[in-house]
Amino acid sequence: MKLVAVTIQKFRNFVEPQRIEIEEDVTALVGKNESGKTTILKALHRLNPANGDGRKFNVVTEYPRWRLISDQRKGPLDTVRPVTAEFLVDDADIASLTGVLPAPMTADTVIHVERSYANKFYVTPRAPFESVITAAGTVAAVDEDDIATLLGTGSLDAAITRAKEWAKEIKESAPPRSKALGSFPAVADKYKYLVTASLEQEALDALAARVPKFFYFSNYSILPGERDLTELAEKVAAGGTMDEEEQTILALLARAQVAPSDFLDNNYDSRKAQLQAAGTDISREVFRYWNANKDLTVVLGDDNVEVDKTPQGNVVNHRILKIELRDGRHGDVETNFSTRSSGFQWFFSFFAAFSEYQHSNDPVIVLLDEPGTSLHGEAQKDFVNFIFNELGASKQTIYTTHSQFMVDPTVYEKLRAVHDRATRDDQEAGVEVSKVNLKADRDTVLPVESALGYSISQHLFIGSGQHLLVEGSSDFIYLMRMSAYMEANKKPILSPKLAIIPVGGITNMPAFVALMGRRLNMSVLVDGEKSASVLERTRNAAKENGVPASRIVAVGEIDKSLPKDGDIEDLFAESDYLKLYNWAFKRQLTEADLAGMSGRVIGRIELFEGEKFNHALPAHALTDNQDEFFKSLDPATVENFDKLFALLNAGVA
Repeated sequence: MKLVAVTIQKFRNFVEPQRIEIEEDVTALVGKNESGKTTILKALHRLNPANGDGRKFNVVTEYPRWRLISDQRKGPLDTVRPVTAEFLVDDADIASLTGVLPAPMTADTVIHVERSYANKFYVTPRAPFESVITAAGTVAAVDEDDIATLLGTGSLDAAITRAKEWAKEIKESAPPRSKALGSFPAVADKYKYLVTASLEQEALDALAARVPKFFYFSNYSILPGERDLTELAEKVAAGGTMDEEEQTILALLARAQVAPSDFLDNNYDSRKAQLQAAGTDISREVFRYWNANKDLTVVLGDDNVEVDKTPQGNVVNHRILKIELRDGRHGDVETNFSTRSSGFQWFFSFFAAFSEYQHSNDPVIVLLDEPGTSLHGEAQKDFVNFIFNELGASKQTIYTTHSQFMVDPTVYEKLRAVHDRATRDDQEAGVEVSKVNLKADRDTVLPVESALGYSISQHLFIGSGQHLLVEGSSDFIYLMRMSAYMEANKKPILSPKLAIIPVGGITNMPAFVALMGRRLNMSVLVDGEKSASVLERTRNAAKENGVPASRIVAVGEIDKSLPKDGDIEDLFAESDYLKLYNWAFKRQLTEADLAGMSGRVIGRIELFEGEKFNHALPAHALTDNQDEFFKSLDPATVENFDKLFALLNAGVA
């Protein structure tokens, strides 16, 4: 099975249901601290835990506090199901459960798995009505046209009734069709569980056994430098609930095929050898990805330590697990694991905890809570590559982050923005989870924007081809769309050798030219109300750094008819730009409204409207309506962009 979606509701800071689509390999939950990212992972982990079985939902402490009393008056809250996971079945699931279920599941069957505040586990198979009719009809040998007719009935019961009536109607005229339709009700009845979710307990148990479990790992799961194995053995024997740190220790011991109690008998020396072998084995995997210091060796050992004395004076000893690191780079000095970098502690602990599942075929979904926060930025990028290229390739993985280095902007479709909208005055707003796009809260997607900016800056420093620096995203859109239009109409286009780079504001231009003018091949397009002062500084920076003057192009100098501080928007005929503005803001401005005003078209519109507007939105309107826009383009627009492209192309090396 593959997890395809999860819905969280009435759990901590989640109020109304939030359905989150999950990718088939890796999904990243991005947001600020305390936004609700961890809440999603905690809910999933409690749904069907692979580690930490003792964790249960608690309605008193985890139901939204401000609603607890008022909602309890309406009825018991133990029946509320705070988490629902949707799993799409695969061929192995269908094959495994054939014979156990009344009829084989369809390929698009989704298993809905829920857990209530009473910690009752629910498993419900559901398939689209159309798939159930088609599957039953195919088994009953109903022909395709008749199946299409049954699909038009709107429900399974109606289809069964129609098939019975129809079979009687055509019994004499079409015996084979009548026979097939006559057998359809009995076959469809076996598939009915996919619509009604009614199953015997034995079948439900078999279905539940196929549901993947969730492995959760956070900073609280990190191994300690040492641990009392005697106490841990007693806790295990008593069936006590293990904290995350203890679970990781048990996983490390399990890798060595030993338990804490094995170190308390007379044969503990052989157990110790197994433990050391397990440490070496895990270290080998860790150092495939840990590049900071490959001269480290993990040393697992133990000590018999006096912890107390009885009233009779007898010494009480406990066996202590000790984890140390031998540093070959510094004379093989051995230091306690807990004194090493927190980044390495996290890395080694994760592999120790996950080793039980890493090479297993058991269905496990990995939940990583803020992984790698203690790693250096470049090491975080390496870990992201590990998550996407290796971990996610074998195990579905969901991780949370607020770090720009733990985000890969090239796969932004795998990112989900988590934003707590609640305020002191509106607690009901709760958490919202959305795709990473313009609708997402700006602060929430800051890591994505930062990662994208870092990627762009790295691209600039590496340098490939000639770069054209422009103010912002609207310049990028106008240049690309107009060049595409020119090409479609057999006119000169903007040179494809120019890689357009928005620098995030006209005032950044001089700094970019000064910083990278010597190492990069670049051209610059200057526009906007600050272009006069910026143009002079940019040209000075270009001169000092060997950038030819011909590569610094100002919109206001393209044609005498343009304002000296002209924007790229002024290259459009006024009627053309007003069309884009009206689409973007649902307005009906005309050239007559701006008559008698002079200067930049943006400035004139803002003067008429009495307020500033987002200059990027008309550019996006061009993208959304380009077919209609280019049907009736003013020749003046074409002429202006033709002149601009000629100037920019003249500076291409």
